[in-house]
Amino acid sequence: MAQAKDVVEKFVKPWLDKNHPDADLVILAGSFGRAMKQDSWQPIASSDLDLVIIYSDLEKGGFKAATQVFKYEEVGTVLGEPKPREMMIDTNVHDLASLHYHDKIVKENTNFAFMNVMLDEGYIVRDRLGIGPVLQQKAKKFLDEGPAPTPQGRWQGEIDNLQSYLDCVRKTGSTEEKRFLGVMALIHTCEYALGLHQYWRSGSNQAYRRLTRFFPEEEKVITEAFSDIIRSGKTEKFEALMEDYITRGKTLLPTLPAGSGEPLYPVDKFVPKQEATEIRDMFLKFMTDHLCEALETSKKRGELAHLENLSSSLNFIKMALESKEEVQGGQGTAAMRYLEKHYPDIMPMTLAALDEGEFEPLRKAANDALKHMGGLSYRCLENYYADDIARVNAAEASNDNKVKAPTKHFHPKFS
Repeated sequence: MAQAKDVVEKFVKPWLDKNHPDADLVILAGSFGRAMKQDSWQPIASSDLDLVIIYSDLEKGGFKAATQVFKYEEVGTVLGEPKPREMMIDTNVHDLASLHYHDKIVKENTNFAFMNVMLDEGYIVRDRLGIGPVLQQKAKKFLDEGPAPTPQGRWQGEIDNLQSYLDCVRKTGSTEEKRFLGVMALIHTCEYALGLHQYWRSGSNQAYRRLTRFFPEEEKVITEAFSDIIRSGKTEKFEALMEDYITRGKTLLPTLPAGSGEPLYPVDKFVPKQEATEIRDMFLKFMTDHLCEALETSKKRGELAHLENLSSSLNFIKMALESKEEVQGGQGTAAMRYLEKHYPDIMPMTLAALDEGEFEPLRKAANDALKHMGGLSYRCLENYYADDIARVNAAEASNDNKVKAPTKHFHPKFS
């Protein structure tokens, strides 16, 4: 474990001088950033270090669009520890234009406000333009305002998804299938609960944090209902919860705006298909590895956090397969059968993880699902924000007053 101040002074600042000497603003986020901002001197046990790196213009730093870079670095020696120790350095690289468009996409389309959370909670390490506090104030205001209302088309799809899981649980007579379907349904239900309150979504395995902090009653009933069905196959609380959520969702539906909420610059229009696929697959590689890494450690954060992480892991394995095959595996029983087609033992693997704490078979399945991407592991991974590439390409076409094939090409990479 390391003191946050030691990490900043001995590692972060020299690392920035070497890797991002021309960056105008750098914010340290995550547990280290919160510790620095709160002037906490408690040692921090963390496997990664989160940085938001902002240039006045991305090209100043050699970037073409908003970029994420995840790289393992040796920190133990630098911090004076007796043994070498590696840490994952997570960097999100933006300029003011990409941040502005990212806010629009987040508010109107994805509702995944992770960047604004990092800006709001983070500690300013470098600020050459004097705008760090301004961006932090804007981030806090952005978060307080909440997302734009979910469009009716998207919300109807979420209602239908919950209904499919409820129907499939009721239809099957197998306790094992009820438990497995409960695992698959959990992350969708957590995100749906946030949607009922028209609040920011998580997009991965962090919905439990928002539910616990802002909607504790929802967190309580979800935990009770899903712990019952996932741990023992008991469905009474699950069915009652799903019926209530579906009813509340249908009540909310007429108050929402019509349509499905297309972004200003759709990725399928402004990003070449091959590049969009590569970016999506690279994101799936990163997230699936991240989720599988936390299969055991998520237990420390409580029952809902642990079960949500398991649910997210299964769903990301499914998404990796769907992306590779360019198909949709469906929801409910269809999703279960789709996974079983590729991994006949996926259900006993999942139940063994729950009952015996045996997670390695699930990791092996995830590694296989991503074999077209080199499996789970990597030392360095670089990926782009697909929405920001759409912005860059749209601007290029607009400036030339015609639609043409983009001259810049974006290919993520890992090693």
